[in-house]
Amino acid sequence: MYLLRSFLFAGLSSLAALTLLAGQLSQPLDKHLSTVQDAIRMTRLAAPEYFHGNDVSGRVATFSPDGKLFAIVLRKGNLEQNTNEFSLLVYRTADPLRSPKPNVLLRMSSSSNREAITQIRWLSDSETILFLGENPGESSQVYQLNVHTKQLMKRTSSAAPISDYDCAPDGRVILFRVDTPHDQYPGPDKEQIRRQGVVITDQTLQDLLAGRYGRSSSEQLFVQFRGHRAAQLHIPADNYVLNASALSISPDGEQAIVRANMMVRALPKDWAEYSYFSDPSVNDYLHRFFELPIGAAPTPFAQLLFVNTESSSIRPLWGAPVIGPIPIVWAKDSKSVLLASALLPLDGVSAEERSLRRKNHYDVAISPMTGQYQKISKEEFPKTEASRSLTEVSIEEDANTPPRIFVTDPATKQKSLLLDPNPQFSELRFGNVETIEWSVDGVNLIGGLYLPPDYRPGFKYPLVIQTHGFDPRRWSMDGVNEWSSGYAARPLAANGFLVLQLQDFKTRYDKDHYNDGNRFGVTLGQSGRNVNVRGIEGAIHYLEGRGLIDNRSLGIVGFSRSVSWVGYLLTHSSKHFAAASLVDGVDDGYFQELVYPQFAWDKDEKNGGASPFGEGLKTWLKESPSFSMGRVNTPIRLLSLGESTDVSEMWEWFAALRLQKKPVEYILLPDASHLVVKPWERIVAQQGLVDWFRFWLKNEEDPDPTKKEQYSRWRRSRQGTTHSASGMHADETPFIEDN
Repeated sequence: MYLLRSFLFAGLSSLAALTLLAGQLSQPLDKHLSTVQDAIRMTRLAAPEYFHGNDVSGRVATFSPDGKLFAIVLRKGNLEQNTNEFSLLVYRTADPLRSPKPNVLLRMSSSSNREAITQIRWLSDSETILFLGENPGESSQVYQLNVHTKQLMKRTSSAAPISDYDCAPDGRVILFRVDTPHDQYPGPDKEQIRRQGVVITDQTLQDLLAGRYGRSSSEQLFVQFRGHRAAQLHIPADNYVLNASALSISPDGEQAIVRANMMVRALPKDWAEYSYFSDPSVNDYLHRFFELPIGAAPTPFAQLLFVNTESSSIRPLWGAPVIGPIPIVWAKDSKSVLLASALLPLDGVSAEERSLRRKNHYDVAISPMTGQYQKISKEEFPKTEASRSLTEVSIEEDANTPPRIFVTDPATKQKSLLLDPNPQFSELRFGNVETIEWSVDGVNLIGGLYLPPDYRPGFKYPLVIQTHGFDPRRWSMDGVNEWSSGYAARPLAANGFLVLQLQDFKTRYDKDHYNDGNRFGVTLGQSGRNVNVRGIEGAIHYLEGRGLIDNRSLGIVGFSRSVSWVGYLLTHSSKHFAAASLVDGVDDGYFQELVYPQFAWDKDEKNGGASPFGEGLKTWLKESPSFSMGRVNTPIRLLSLGESTDVSEMWEWFAALRLQKKPVEYILLPDASHLVVKPWERIVAQQGLVDWFRFWLKNEEDPDPTKKEQYSRWRRSRQGTTHSASGMHADETPFIEDN
């Protein structure tokens, strides 16, 4: 998610200002302001990008093969039960234009970080649906549901949660992947450890500290025929990682293709000869993986693996790499797999042909059984059947319009409202969202400015910057649909903040040419960080120029990748931030370099392409936040999400600020995913963010008596309480809360 930058734009005209004000005043005053609780209870589509055969742009509904039925999955949070509730709605395509009531076929709830109903697959009979599902306290399994009889049947009984699957069109064969819990990792037994010790090679520090000494992968692959037990497929765990896998079963169910990313140790040497993309900086980035010293480091390079479902055997489909998503198309007779814009193997061809293959992509047909392949034309791909559906289903929304689902008759273009997922929004007061534009060194950027519901032109507001993901086509409560771990745009706006959701390139040209002449950095990683840093500074200049913000009351949030950008701003920028939050992310620091050596290449990239040893240390001393922590004079709230990482990820910031007796709060949510989904954890993440910025930017405290200890800690931190040499009073505990 390397995005962006900024500059001064023309001020808002008086007419535009009056229009914004009129929009705010038109809302009835008896409506209440939106809260984090409203965000959690919001009903939204449940991960439409998981629908089989769908791209990430998100088809709203998934249709039966005969086009006569379609399914929609909705989700919302239940704060009282700390669960997420999912509903499977099925409609007849002939009915929606006559405004039918929603046909809720099934409801399930999840108390985990997983979806309770996801990955919909219609079988060829057009009346049976397969999906991944679970209820509270259960692990996800493949379920089968008949939409006419409503008979529900569990098709798998995996001891560990199933995270991905595919099935034959008739449902006879299921291929699925499970994530084995850490405590079930195999490894040396105690007797062996007592006799020989543990040889440390590519194990992670987190696993070693937890007593997990083996190097086995946590992902396992299984194939199951109807009426039989699942059989495990044995994939070399030292070579492949399946957490970015794509599973595809042939029409006859006898074969499958699995996309698996490769470890550094397994990369064939001749793969370094390819020119993967036309952009030299991208190629340079990819070629660095062939020089990494850590064999267990995962890479962007994937290989397609062929599975014989009858024999449960698995092997590479062929010897060429795959970069990024690549559609897998099966011929109807299951005898070949068709790939578009694929790389070809380099072995066994003439020098002239090898030279061509290094820099070109081809459309190919591969025989899975033999591995033989041939180049084909686009015309040889199977023609996609025209939809037999009687209706089209779409979402209408934008940054100021909550999503509603509509149906349209393709023939007459008659359109009708199918579903308003959130009628309760009519009782809420929302501020407007303005798409703003600015420039940095000729590169044009856009962002979303969330205004308070009672916005007053001419008043200078405190500003909270949320650092990435804005899409003007989407409506959102948190700012990005829905990245609840680090963002809370509308609840913050409701509490009197301007919230700037950053940022994207305005045009494709800006995105493709922003680093021409290496003006933002010498590596892809460094230029990506720097363009974001400059973009944030430019956005502040732009809002100052419009007279909208109080530059003494600036707050900023870094989440995931953007922790790097915010960390750099806090240690290198002339802008002063009155409060900040760093959430579960990559900080490009020295401590993370050592704790996560398998990802050290990423930090080296952003710190000028050098490792922090020898001459490279000079670059790190200049670039990395680690060596400039003394410049930080901003109260910082740290949040680590235990399922995706561990407490060591943000430890350097916590320890460095504590040692300097500077205000810092560290919260650990041990069971939360990187994108927080459980309601109680969302309260900690999002409401905690709102409280933090209210306290430091507006000197406000929530009178809720359950927050008494929180504000007591923060007041002590603000008053500069004297600490002992250990960083705490004898009767204090560290500022880490285990929620």
